[in-house]
Amino acid sequence: MKTIKKYWGIIVGAILTVIAIIFANDKINKNKVIKIDKKIDDTNQKIDQIQGKTEIIDEQRNKIKEQIDETKTDIETLQNKKENINPQELSVDQAKQNILNKTRRVRKTKK
Repeated sequence: MKTIKKYWGIIVGAILTVIAIIFANDKINKNKVIKIDKKIDDTNQKIDQIQGKTEIIDEQRNKIKEQIDETKTDIETLQNKKENINPQELSVDQAKQNILNKTRRVRKTKK
């Protein structure tokens, strides 16, 4: 009788250890799933932040391209104006008078 009780005790103990292993394994898997979900959420947040930054960079790039186009058109118009400038011909006496007028500045006396 004692040997039968020992076998039943061993069998029940083995069944309980198998059940305990299954429950422990499920708990470990749940913890792994929770950690993986948290990592996925973190990476999704980082992706959203990076996408926001790339959108800002694209907007800035477009603004800069527009500014470059505007400056190119300004340069072209200035070059056209530069080519169309006709200098006024002054006589030598008038040129001399202009130079003298610009170089003879009256200094104010200090009081």
